[in-house]
Amino acid sequence: MINQRLKYLLGIMVLFSSCVKETTQEPAQNNASETFAQLEIPNDFDFSTTQNIHLKVTSSNYARNSIINVAFKNDQGDLIDIAEGTSDSKGLYETRITVPTYVKELIITKDAAELQWEKKLAIYSEYAFVDFDTAAVLKSTFIRQEANNQRRGNVCEDYLVAINGQGKSFTIHQENEYSFTEYANIQEKCYAMTYDQENDIMYYDVKGALYRRSLGGSTPTLIKTLTTESSNINNGYPRMTMKDNVIIVGAGNDIALLDPTTGNAIKNVTLTNIPDDKNKGGDFIFDSIGDLYLACKGGLYRLDPNSDTTVYEAARISADNFSYYLTGIAIDRFDNIYASSNGSNSKIFKIDKKDGSWAIVHRAGRPVNDLAAFLCSDDDFAGQDSDGDGVNDGFDQYPNDPNITFDNYYPGENGFGTYAFEDFYPEEGDYDFNDVIIDYRHNFVTNADNKVVRIESKYVAKTVEALYQSGFAIQLPFPADSIASVTGHNLTAGTVTLDAKGLETGISAANPVVVVFDNQNGIVRQVGNKQIKKSDDIDMVITFTQPISAETLNFSGFNPFIFVNTRDKEVHLAGYSPTSKFNQAYRNNTDDVGSYRTATNHPWGLSIGHKFHPPKENVDITQAYNNFSLFSTSGGTSKQNWYTDDDGNRNTENIHLDQDDIEN
Repeated sequence: MINQRLKYLLGIMVLFSSCVKETTQEPAQNNASETFAQLEIPNDFDFSTTQNIHLKVTSSNYARNSIINVAFKNDQGDLIDIAEGTSDSKGLYETRITVPTYVKELIITKDAAELQWEKKLAIYSEYAFVDFDTAAVLKSTFIRQEANNQRRGNVCEDYLVAINGQGKSFTIHQENEYSFTEYANIQEKCYAMTYDQENDIMYYDVKGALYRRSLGGSTPTLIKTLTTESSNINNGYPRMTMKDNVIIVGAGNDIALLDPTTGNAIKNVTLTNIPDDKNKGGDFIFDSIGDLYLACKGGLYRLDPNSDTTVYEAARISADNFSYYLTGIAIDRFDNIYASSNGSNSKIFKIDKKDGSWAIVHRAGRPVNDLAAFLCSDDDFAGQDSDGDGVNDGFDQYPNDPNITFDNYYPGENGFGTYAFEDFYPEEGDYDFNDVIIDYRHNFVTNADNKVVRIESKYVAKTVEALYQSGFAIQLPFPADSIASVTGHNLTAGTVTLDAKGLETGISAANPVVVVFDNQNGIVRQVGNKQIKKSDDIDMVITFTQPISAETLNFSGFNPFIFVNTRDKEVHLAGYSPTSKFNQAYRNNTDDVGSYRTATNHPWGLSIGHKFHPPKENVDITQAYNNFSLFSTSGGTSKQNWYTDDDGNRNTENIHLDQDDIEN
């Protein structure tokens, strides 16, 4: 299968609001005179919109080691991938997934023997089953592409093909410390390029003129000066990619599909659903399953075509704008997106397509104005399995360790999710949700059988103005005897004790507790003039005695909580239960009526799938986030993207933006 991604994502790690279409159908619902405490919240609303499903997929034909993909369509009609893995030797693939409560149907695809099947599965309960028998309808076949310069030796590497406006063409080898290989110059003023790997042809634009040249050649050929319906495109454009022998170019809301042989426009397409102030710069790229993405000022978007491909409608994945002006993007065989920034010393970024999170991975020392990619395929690594785990080295992220194979990040490789707590429990606080903030990222490291060998977690403790000494812990949904060790705690206050494994003592072995830190105010500090105090990264590792399944891991059953001043004063998310160390005198006392809710169903904690930018001190969350009111009063059915920087969501003057410093 061409560029088939063999990174087996756990279905339990779903960011249910990962793609959100920007819309103006519902106006912001902020009433300046109404606080969060005054809102009428539906009974038993826990500020969550998910359901857990135990999924079992079997295969009667092409059973062994088939690739299974699970997806659903969100309330805007966008297809959201949520799980991927391989069937076992008997054709069984089994996992637990978490999806929005409005989802009534799953879309299951199976890839095997260069073929793909698809089935739709209705959801009626917490259990779902589907079988790919011999009567299953074939959806598509794969055509393997092989480039003329594809290497057939012992090693193949993905690399980035790059150009800049100074007329330089070169490749960037991200698997070899981002080293450069220089190629013959092209014309200056070139800012858009794509690469046809099958035929080793680089297509590029110079002020609206389309050229082609082999990557290693030196003589360009003018194909055509463009005459599309868009003057923006005809005068030169920043966005360019290709798929199935069709070039896609774009500028702003204008897109044209071009014949690479003649340069003639096959079709003119309109891009919708991105505000003008976000639709700047950037580039297009297709992933391994054929979805089209755009990275631009507004962040990462997936572009969904209508039935006749005359309109691409954007679904936003990022929660925040990019901090840099992007010039190009490309993708590797693992579906990691790479991007370049504008300037004389371009930054190279790695972007996670699940949540749009990013990290700077290289500084080029030169301008990089567009990127494309050379991708290795399955055949390039045929017979190369150094550790004998059954996964080819090129798709094995730990090729020399037979016990581990893949990294599976939640919510993304570069970004964070956030827990935000009020610490005045059991009395109502000021609802600024900035007292105890924990950013988290988990990496579920799996073996070739899709089982979790260890969990590598990164936490950052944050606060704006917390008066109390608080700790943070997570109660786990699997037993202590499945855990070999826990390392990386930050314990300074003497509030808790640990056993030999690193688990908290005095807790039932059925649901052990991992304590991350016990004194927030002792580990956070203010950096420069920033108002958010932060700790250093806290890196923890949970290692299992034996690899465990996704069903046993059950990420949706993780129970995060803080403890305030003393260990027995626990504060959990709404609807979650305390541990045995909780002092029951707090239950049904003062403002808590049980399940960590007030009489009006207000919580003391929130869970957000992206990094949360907290309100300023004593600023009610509804005055910082205009649409949090509608999200709450609707029981979570409206404004699920209330925390993003989409138009109308934020009052930035009431928010501390938690952003890294921008490099020049």
